[in-house]
Amino acid sequence: MIDLLASGHAEAIMRALGYAWHIPVEVQSEVQYVRQPDSDDPARLVRVAADLTPLIGGGVLTLCKPENQQEADTFVQYAAEFRSDGEAMCLALAESRGWMIATDDRKAIRISKQAGLVVISCPEILKTWVDLTHPTKQTLVKALKDIELLAQFRPNPSMPAYQWWLDQLRTI
Repeated sequence: MIDLLASGHAEAIMRALGYAWHIPVEVQSEVQYVRQPDSDDPARLVRVAADLTPLIGGGVLTLCKPENQQEADTFVQYAAEFRSDGEAMCLALAESRGWMIATDDRKAIRISKQAGLVVISCPEILKTWVDLTHPTKQTLVKALKDIELLAQFRPNPSMPAYQWWLDQLRTI
């Protein structure tokens, strides 16, 4: 979520992909701030409170949480595996409800795949957005650079669309 927020195009990206996006309440509570350039000194980054309200209020994101004992038990099981309850709740709900999971966390990707879940990463999400909407090269490169700088995310070589990401930044 932080990567998409950092791109400056979270709503457009999420709408373009056409998924029913759900965010567990634990993830919402973990997405506390985003970085942005300081208005007084653009070379300096400052933390600002993350506001998911427009995405939730606009129907792009739907809050979710365990709704039955099986989901709660699966959450507890996954919580023993992770430092973050957000990843654990994502996996528990995705497994129970047959949802795809969006994550860049290597451990979450590995465990999700072991559980038979479909995983999509930030590079795949951005590539799909580009394939569907054809933003200008300038818009795309700025979004990728902002994700790298503001979210401090750069894909690792094992990720799908890793090479695509690098190629986009090389062609500027």
